[in-house]
Amino acid sequence: MDWFHCNQCFKKTGSKFAVSSCGHIFCDACIKPTAAIRPSQMMLMKPQEKVFFQDPLKLFQSRLKHLTQVATFQQSQMTLITAHFKRKSSDLDKQLKDVTDQSYRQISELKRENSELKRENSELKLENADLKKPFSKRRLYRICGVPQVVRCQSSESLPKYSSINFVHFQP
Repeated sequence: MDWFHCNQCFKKTGSKFAVSSCGHIFCDACIKPTAAIRPSQMMLMKPQEKVFFQDPLKLFQSRLKHLTQVATFQQSQMTLITAHFKRKSSDLDKQLKDVTDQSYRQISELKRENSELKRENSELKLENADLKKPFSKRRLYRICGVPQVVRCQSSESLPKYSSINFVHFQP
């Protein structure tokens, strides 16, 4: 340390040195109670002050090594959290696709069922209108080749229209 010297006698020799609270360095020979330097101002060097007396290159290398360790640790943490969120995102995308596909299947099925019910409702409305007419003016339907008058007490006893061929019959 070429720059290290007593701030009073400017000598570099000496076995003990002290640093004042105002930042001056004194050798053992110059440490005397004077008006300029009171013993209360002289104290043991704190660790954060010792740093000022280390070789700057070694200090830089040790700090750089520490900074490299910090950066490596933080980078590995970022890699871990990124991988976690990528997995979670992938899982959520798969769940969303499954739910979407299931919803489209349900919508398709409900549309088909709605269409079937509308058709059946239309047929029932026609039959209901026909049943409201006097018996003599009702339509006759041919079921399996035999003319019949459709008479039903409840909707449960109605035949399934999808499997029966109705033909309007006029005598």
